[in-house]
This record gives sequence, structure tokens and C-alpha cells, in this order.
Amino acid sequence: MHLSAEEQRVGLFRNGRLCDFEIERTSGRSLAGNIYRGRVDRIARELDGAFIDLGLERMGLLTASDVIVPDGLQPPPPQEGPDRGAPPPQRPKRPIDALLRIGQEVLVQVVREPVARKGPRVTMHIGLAGRNILLLPTQPHIGVSKMIDDPAERQRLFDVLRRLLPPQMGAIVRTIGEAATEAELANDAGFLRAQWQDVMARHSAASAPSLLQIDLDLALRAIRDLVTPATRTIWIDQAEERSRIEHFVERAWPETRPAVRLHEGPAPLFATFGLDGAVLAALQPRVRLAGGGELVIERTEAMAVVDVNSSQQSGDGSLDDAILAVNLEAAREVAHQLRLRNLGGLCVVDFIDMKRAEDRRMLEAVLEAELEGDPARVRMSRMNRFGLVELTRKRLRESIYERLTEPCPTCEGRGFVRAAADLAIETLERIRRLCQDGSQRGAELRIEAPARVAAILNGPLQGALQDVATVHGVQIEVVAAHKEGVAAAPSLSARRR
Repeated sequence: MHLSAEEQRVGLFRNGRLCDFEIERTSGRSLAGNIYRGRVDRIARELDGAFIDLGLERMGLLTASDVIVPDGLQPPPPQEGPDRGAPPPQRPKRPIDALLRIGQEVLVQVVREPVARKGPRVTMHIGLAGRNILLLPTQPHIGVSKMIDDPAERQRLFDVLRRLLPPQMGAIVRTIGEAATEAELANDAGFLRAQWQDVMARHSAASAPSLLQIDLDLALRAIRDLVTPATRTIWIDQAEERSRIEHFVERAWPETRPAVRLHEGPAPLFATFGLDGAVLAALQPRVRLAGGGELVIERTEAMAVVDVNSSQQSGDGSLDDAILAVNLEAAREVAHQLRLRNLGGLCVVDFIDMKRAEDRRMLEAVLEAELEGDPARVRMSRMNRFGLVELTRKRLRESIYERLTEPCPTCEGRGFVRAAADLAIETLERIRRLCQDGSQRGAELRIEAPARVAAILNGPLQGALQDVATVHGVQIEVVAAHKEGVAAAPSLSARRR
């Protein structure tokens, strides 16, 4: 953990690789998990949702499925089904304008960060995360993580939570809560219920829009969510933060208590472990595979696209076996890169075409197994006849690109700039049109153009400019400017002598 007054950086280092990375700056701290008393600003029937004023720069979106209806307007809470931990049955759907009205005040929690031009996504189904459980103070649902697959253990956890919680509250046991004792679960539940009481006390005294609770900062969230019993060491680089981190580790992991060690070497902490280079590599579109192939990862407004490229293969195996080997290695790396780069939403992976059906099924199985370790929910389709696999990964926070990059000032984020020759010829045509009626005779024309365009106007097109000047009786000066970009077309000004 790199901790400073300006930012916090956390990297999860496993088996010699950086497999998870998060950054949070003091001036732009994450909103996910924050609880607000908001006000309905606008009903959006086309989205079946409402825009909620949270007191932030952008409105939060609350969809109808995330609205809690007053008790008098909804049926009784559903009974638990035979699958302990299955999602509760959906209530009969009602349109958003039947659930909320403009000006109504609502208690909401941010579940998704603002992304691009979209504001935060919010819900009225509040969740307070502890070490072992997620408390659902507004939902009477008891659930168990699907990653806990032992039926007896699922039943035990379900029964413990049912005894610990009042009927109007619920909870979901997190994956890390497997084998948690009743005392540990009771400690979590008691702490989170007290936290909820504090939120409600602030809610009753506040007016909308108001921030009622800020989630833990990045360092403490990482200890809560990323640390496991297998974690051996937590490295930090700020001595003044050590006692705070150790106190939280003692509370969150009283049995294992991984060592909290202070990095005091001459090189920065991340550089010492090679994490700086791994972060920079995660910003690049190309990822080399050990077997010789590569991934090309590109993002668009609608989705992320991953192309798997092969390379020259050596050895005595068949071409089909070589292609399968590259695709299997690519599948493992795709799962790794999705998590490291925190790519959310739709992702399409274009694997190398495989002829054998059994190879395609093997690839799907490997990719699915690798994605199971991702903390974000990932859904995957079967490979289609074009060799494409579609994935959706739940977007919980901004990707590494939003955190560490900004649009290029030269190409304005488009990935290209207009050709210098095209801009130069366009400028020449503008001058001809300006002078063709004779109104500029005797004037001095000044062209301020990007250096690469000015070089063409003063070079290959210099003769054409001189012809215009002679025919129309004007003086033409070309000046190189430093501005670049798609919209940085040459400017033209005229003044009388």
C-alpha cells in the first residue's frame, strides 16, 4: 500500500504477479458505498427510473427495481425458498411513476461509480459490508455466497444468521465467511447494526440532499475485501499509518493477523516490487503471451474488444494443437487483464479459429474456471461460430484508464489526427475562395497553422500560395503554431496595409 496525503494505491501481489490494482485520490475519492439522503429531481419513464439529487455534480440514477415501496403498497415479504442463498423472488413490477414522485426524499446508496458521461447508479436496497457478511438492513433476505458450495455449511450459516438478525433485516454471507464461527458472525452483525443505527440517526436529523455515511477509505477496504487467510504480509510505506492499519487488521483478521510491515528501502515501495512497471504495462493495448502470441485490448464507448493473435509456432505438434495452446494461454490472460484493468460492461474476445469442437469446449471451460476467481460478477456466453466469446463484467468502479489517463490533447481521444496534407490543401482552398472576389486586394493574410501543416504550406504548396498572392495582389505569411489536434485547423486572419 502506498499511502500519502494526496492518494492511496493498493496492489494485490500474488504468485509473483500484480493481479489487482486500485487507486483513490484524496480529491476524487470513490463514491461507491456512500449513503445519501437524496431528493427525486426528475422521473425518467423511458429508463423506468428517476434521477436523484445527491448534492453531487451529477444526478444519481435510481431504477424501479431498486426502489423500496412503502409497506402499504407492496405484498408481504417473500418466504425463503429451498435454496438457501438464492435471490428473493421478484415483486410484481410497478412503473417508476407509480413508485416515486418529484420532490420525494429517499435514502439511497451508491452502487456504481460515475462513468464517462453517466452519473452514479444508486439503490434503496442498502448494504453494509463487514468482514464475513453483507448486512441488508432494509431487506428480510438471508443469503449465502454461491462460492460456498457445501450444502451443510450453507445451511449452518443460514441458520446462524436467522438467529442473529431481527425479522425485518437480512444478510448475505460473503465467500470469506465460509467456516466463520457464530461468535464471528455475531460480532460482524452487531457492528453493522450499530453502524446502521448511526446512519438512521443522521438521516432523521438531515435534509436532502445530504451525505450520511462515507465508506471506508481504499486502504481499509482492501484489507476487508482483498486480504484472505493465505495473505502473509501487508506492506505499507507510511509509518504514521501503521497503527491504524494494524488496528483494523486485528479487528478484521483476529486469527491469522497477517504481518503489517513498513517499507523503508531507498526505492519506493511499488518500484521495489516491480508494481509500477506492471501498472504502466496494464495501460498498453498489447499484452505479450509467454507462448509467443499476444492480446490486443481496445476500448470503445459500448464495449471492450480483445483480439487474440497467434505467432510463429515451433515444435512437432499439429497446427490445431498449437492454436489450442495459444487460445488456452490467452483465456487465462484475458481473465487476469479484465480484473487488473477493471474493465466493466460488455467485452468480446476474438479467439483464433479452432476446427475441433472439443477444443472449443475445453477453451470455454478454462476461461470459465479462470473467471470464477474474479470478485466482480462475470457472465460468459458460449463461443459462437465466428470464434467470439461475449462476457459481461459488473462495473463496480472506474477502470484503470479512468484513474490514470486522460484524453490525448492532440487527437482528443479519437486515436487519430487529420492528415497534414489534407489540412494544408484545405487551407489553400480557403485562401482562394477568400480572394476570388477581389475584396482582399492589398491585404496581408496571416496563416497560423500546426507545425506539420505549416511545413507543407511553406514547402510543396509554397508555389501555389505565391500564385494566389500574385494573381490577387495580397501578401501571404505562414506561421507555425504549437497547437495540435483534430480540431486544430489552421486559422486565417487578414489586415489592410
